[in-house]
Amino acid sequence: MSTEAYDIVIVGAGAAGCVVASYLAEHTDASIALIEAGDTDRDPLIHIPAGFAKMLAHGRHIWKYETVPQHGTKRAYPSGKVLGGGSSINAMAYVRGQPRDYAAWQDAVGDTGKWSYEDLLPVFMAQEDNDTFHDEYHGINGGLAVQLPKGVNKLNQYCLKAFQEYGVPFNPDYNGKSQIGVSLVQSTVGNQRRCSAVDAYLRPHLSSGRVNLLTGKTVVRILIENKRAVGVELSGNGLATIMAGEVVLSAGAVHSPTILMHSGIGPAEQLSQHGIAVIVDSPEVGENLHDHAIVPVRAYVKGDLGYQAAAHGLGSVKAGLRYFVTKDGPAAGNGIETVTHWNPSDFTAEPTIQCYHVPIIAVDGISPTGNRSGITFELVVLRPKSRGWVRLADSDPTSMPLINPNFVGDEEDLRAAVESVRAIREVMAQESLAPVIEEEMDPGPHVKSDAEIGEWVKRAVSTMYHPVGTCRMGQDARAVVDARLRVRGIDGLRVIDASIMPNITSGNTNAPTQALARHATAMLVEDLKRS
Repeated sequence: MSTEAYDIVIVGAGAAGCVVASYLAEHTDASIALIEAGDTDRDPLIHIPAGFAKMLAHGRHIWKYETVPQHGTKRAYPSGKVLGGGSSINAMAYVRGQPRDYAAWQDAVGDTGKWSYEDLLPVFMAQEDNDTFHDEYHGINGGLAVQLPKGVNKLNQYCLKAFQEYGVPFNPDYNGKSQIGVSLVQSTVGNQRRCSAVDAYLRPHLSSGRVNLLTGKTVVRILIENKRAVGVELSGNGLATIMAGEVVLSAGAVHSPTILMHSGIGPAEQLSQHGIAVIVDSPEVGENLHDHAIVPVRAYVKGDLGYQAAAHGLGSVKAGLRYFVTKDGPAAGNGIETVTHWNPSDFTAEPTIQCYHVPIIAVDGISPTGNRSGITFELVVLRPKSRGWVRLADSDPTSMPLINPNFVGDEEDLRAAVESVRAIREVMAQESLAPVIEEEMDPGPHVKSDAEIGEWVKRAVSTMYHPVGTCRMGQDARAVVDARLRVRGIDGLRVIDASIMPNITSGNTNAPTQALARHATAMLVEDLKRS
């Protein structure tokens, strides 16, 4: 067995882990190991903005997990398995959420920490390099490139107008004063290339040697002595041990709780059932799982509007060649150019629904299917009440965990989803969009009553790849981590990733995850300097 030693070891080189490693490299003299189960990000598809759909469709760079049955059927539940994690394979949407999301985080920690919107806004701004906005909400000197689409196709232009005709105002900046409105999508793209967390923060520290990256290594458990984390045990080309003064788990909402449980930190009854010695009885490890689930309303459109022709076959080849020669065209963007955030019951209230207007007929919200031109309205309940869990299947740390996101398990979430489907039908009937809509594909015009739409929602719902909450922070005794993201009951161990969110943010979780990672790592650096 080989053994190495570092001051700090970070488990997971996804969006959070890249931020943690880079901040530590810049603000300490510590020796740092960053461990990633996947490969490096050398795949060209990672860096082409439109390449994400191909990667997800073909299962590249992902953990191929699936859920326990959801409304009778198991669903795919992939997550990033590559340097950069989700930030290397996602759709690049940059969405911070609503101030009330972070007010709930502050309520969770009380006066033991600072996690309000006012605390995190300067962090977002410090990370951002925005190509359009520079005001009290946006920064231009950070590493994370954020841009508006360089062109908007006709079908999305019609959507912008139709939502306004329906009654939703145009909002130039949903990450600014208010989220309400129909908008152009802000994306983590710079110079027509994806800007992942690797590009934004980590790459210089890999080149300089300040961060030692180990890829193809899967951490199976944390090594604990006398209630202190002292390193990790991992697999990949033989079993090895890495010793460290501090251990940071940044493995995500599925992997972080799984690693904790295999290390003896979790619900005592469950661990004992699998013959795992209980070191800390932490009953909510793996609980509180929630996610943004997609409900896709699809319709065929007339002519060749949108990007269906460029999304596969010869059209995809042509788009790729155009990108490599001119760095423009369909492949130069994420293909998702407009979005709406609104409350269908009250257009002046904080949004309860997010809707991306994807100008293709898409499977799972992202992958094109068929040759007929069309549009997919990706409907998302922004603040779901449904809660699920991640649990161990057995004592083997390489086994797939049991995952239950409990999609629309709460009746309020189902009601909101049904209402959003009805709202989209109204949007499609507006003056700017109705003339180009040929026919509704899903759920289809025969699905009319609330009960019928609800049953369709249960069949159609799938993940938007935003799992959070399974190692939630809080000031109460049942919280997995405290306000400084230290694991309760174990010294020298923190969780810094989306799993610590007490509640999900109102929108895509990539930007909030990167912000919370920087905020929490600043706390870690403070604590290291005091010790």
